[in-house]
Order: sequence, then structure tokens, then C-alpha cells
Amino acid sequence: MMLPKLSISLMTSLLLGLPNYAPQAAQHALTVGINQYPSGTESLAGAVNDAELIAKTLRNIQVQLPKVRVLLNSQATRANVIHAWQQMVKQARPGDTLIFTYAGHGSQQEDESPVDEVDGKDETLVLYQGILRDDELTELFAQASSYHIVLVADSCHSGGLVIREKSFASREICRFTNERTSSGLQQIPPLKLTTQGDEKEVLKHVTVITAQQSDSQKVCEITAENQAHGALSYFFAQALNGLADSNENSQLERSELEQYLTEKVVGLTNRLQQPQLLPQSDNQSVIMLPVNIVIPTPAPAMTPEESAVAIRVEGGKPPAGLKYVRWVSSNQPFDLRFVMSGTKVEVFNHTHDLATELSELGRNDWQPIINKQRLLMALETQFDMRLPPVEIKLTEGDRVHQQGELLHFTISPKDPQLKALTLFNLTGNGQLQFLYPLARKQHFPTVSEFPYSLKSIQVIAPFGGDNLVAIWCDKPPQELQQLLSSEKNLFLPEPLEVVKWLHQQRCQVGQYAFFTKE
Repeated sequence: MMLPKLSISLMTSLLLGLPNYAPQAAQHALTVGINQYPSGTESLAGAVNDAELIAKTLRNIQVQLPKVRVLLNSQATRANVIHAWQQMVKQARPGDTLIFTYAGHGSQQEDESPVDEVDGKDETLVLYQGILRDDELTELFAQASSYHIVLVADSCHSGGLVIREKSFASREICRFTNERTSSGLQQIPPLKLTTQGDEKEVLKHVTVITAQQSDSQKVCEITAENQAHGALSYFFAQALNGLADSNENSQLERSELEQYLTEKVVGLTNRLQQPQLLPQSDNQSVIMLPVNIVIPTPAPAMTPEESAVAIRVEGGKPPAGLKYVRWVSSNQPFDLRFVMSGTKVEVFNHTHDLATELSELGRNDWQPIINKQRLLMALETQFDMRLPPVEIKLTEGDRVHQQGELLHFTISPKDPQLKALTLFNLTGNGQLQFLYPLARKQHFPTVSEFPYSLKSIQVIAPFGGDNLVAIWCDKPPQELQQLLSSEKNLFLPEPLEVVKWLHQQRCQVGQYAFFTKE
């Protein structure tokens, strides 16, 4: 559930900013995660994992979170959640920070008094018994105006529209429900509202983080560390570990959280999910970290043994001799899923998009796809939070692009010192197409005008899932470019070799997944 109306209505006041934290201010949290619902509502797989991971991380950074404020499954009734919130407010002191995280289903219902919704719908958190409407959350937050409040809502409120076709949609687990009857709302009276509703109320002390920017897009669970999670919850926990503290001041600022969560969630979900933090571009500190937390530098690439790709195979046996693989069963998360039917093989990625189709069963068909996944996994670890993210835009958007269509990309480092561009594309079947710099096109070692506009690309075979990779460095990485542009290797370069050259200088890495079909 997005709670976008709540977010939008808070924007103006949030932009006003908050006073700096006093050193003695404490931080308190309430964490909710619901997998199992009564009355036939579809179960989730990762919401409890989210709550438990966030709870552990919050405690590690000295946030006050007693066991009674970690509400899982049947504990997370409407009455219990409201009671836990109110008790937390009583125990805190003015100036403290209150953190409320929710992972579970979201929905919407007809707008109730105060009637304030433009679309006539209230957004809701669907609890084990009962719901919390956006107007009611506004009321609870308004009553706690002397505190700093951070809301993290990892859910959605409707099936809505998806931005591209999904070949594996029937197997998704998504965080939305339209089941009003399961909420038990009629048995639990609503809060008495004194506010004008979330559309009109101004709450300058609240920071809102939601799983999607649009309330019409659903939020589906992903796999991280071999467990089901919501992408927002997982990376919010990583942010609390210090990974988002780009200026290393032991504080998480809104701009840092926005940059980190956007980069990580968008990347992991291949842009099926775009988180939102309001207000944006605000350097206000919202969460304090222990002074001993230090942001890590990009890690060296994992060894071949450590970087095995999780493979699920259905409908047949894989070819012998494959390297760098870890076989998983039908109920385990995967990086790649191969579905075999005769001599045809469909390959799906971790977001259930069709990555490529193979017409023959052989090691030379499978191995490049596996090598591509290993390289993408290694490059993902090289994102440097101390530098602005690489900005890659596709003018034609995120739909599935048809054969013959022309695509137009622009790429910018967003750091004026990073002018040396290395650009290549990885096709769905594991080919590397080196794009910049090319001697035959008389490309300059550095780029002088930003954003760099890539010459239009026509959609041709091989079709499926491509990944455009842009590496911006402070000086041309000639050895890396020679490695990537070499046509002598049958397979892609080893991730260890690529990352080794990245660590020789100051670089930032960006990726953009796009999908095509015949």
C-alpha cells in the first residue's frame, strides 16, 4: 500500500524542515509484519522476515524496541497496533523520534468522514483484524506533534497497473488486497478524528517512506539473502546498518535515504518498484546512528565459489558441465529459472521477466546467461554511496519494446569529476556489446557534455532482458575497457577481473534493465 494521499498532503509542510536533533534525544520504534491473515486473505511470505530484520537492525543502532512493540501475524490487530503506538508516545519525551514500520497487505475503501480524497478512496493498512485508514494515521501523528516521526510502509493498496508484461505473474506474491470483509472493520470502532483528513492536514514533523511512487502500482515480494522480503524493508534495514550514510556523520538524512533506497530498490526490482520519500532533496536528519558505524567502501568481487548463481530448472535436466551454479528446488528463491519443453528453453530472471529463449539444449547456450548474472551481481556491489548515483534514462519508458523500435538512452554521472565513460550492454542470452569508447567511431576518452546521449538503438534479436551498464571514472580505465572490448573470450570476463580494475580509481557504476520482444 502506498498511502500516496497522506504523502502528498504532507509535502508542503515537510519541506519546511525540522530543528536539529538534540544529542540526548532518544529513538523508539514499533514494527509490524503480517504474513498470515484470517478469512481467506492471501498469505504473504516475506512480511514477517521484514519486521524481524528491521527490528534486529533497529536494536543494533540503539533504538528502543521492546518485544511488545514487534507485532507479528495475529498479534498485529488494529487494537494492538493502536495501543502499542499510544504507549510508545507516552514513554517517549518531546523531541524524541518515533519510527513506525509496516510490512503486509494494503488496500483501499470508500472515503469516510472527513471526506477529503480526490479519488474518493481512503488508503489503508490491512491488519490481522481491522484496518488503519490514512486519515486515522494522520490523526495519530497529529496527536504526537512534539515528536519526530518516520513512517515506512512496505505495501500497496490495489492490483493497479504494471509497467510491463509479466510472463510469470501467476507465481508472484504481491502486497495488495481488495478484501474488505477480512478486515473486521465493522467490529472495531474507528478513531475519533479531529483532523481535516490526510488530504488537508499539515504535519511538519513526519517523514514518509513508501514502497511505490504511484498508488496504482503493486508491490511484489523479492528474494534477498535467500529469503522472501519486501525490497523497501530489506534496503531500509541496510540503510540503518550505515550503508546510506554517505557523508559519514552518523545520521541518516532524507536525501541520503532517498538516494540509497531509490538506487537499491529500483535496481533489484528492475524498476518494477520505485520507492518514494517525502520531502525530497532535504538534508534534514531523521535517524541517528551510533558513532562507530562507518559506511563501507565497495567490496572486492566475490570468489567464483562465493558468487554461484541460484538456478531452478523445470521440465527436464540441465546440460552437464555448467560452472558457477547453485541448484535450488521449486520452493526456493532463484536468480535464474530455466523452463524446458522439448528443445525449447525459456529463461526467467528473479523478477519473473522473460530474459531469453533458447532453441537448443547445450552448455554453450546456458553458460553465457549464467556468466552474465554473475557479472551483474558483482557490479551491483560496486555502487559507491559516497558518490552520486549514475543517472540512466530511456526516453521510450519501461514497457516491453517491440522489434524494430528505436530506443534513446541518456547517461549522466551526476558528479562533475567523473567524466570517463565505459558503456556496454549485456543481452538476454549473455552477449557483451561494447558501446563506448569505440576507436572506429572516434569516441573521446572523456565526455564533455552531459548527459551523454547514446545513438539510437534499434530493437533486434536477441530479444528478452538486456542490461545497459555505465561506469563513470575520474580517468579512463584503459585496462578495463580493453578487457570488456576484447572479442577473444568465448564467455564474459570474470567478475574478479572487472572489479579489480574498478578498484584502481574512483568510479561509480550504474545499470538499467530493459526488455524487448519480437
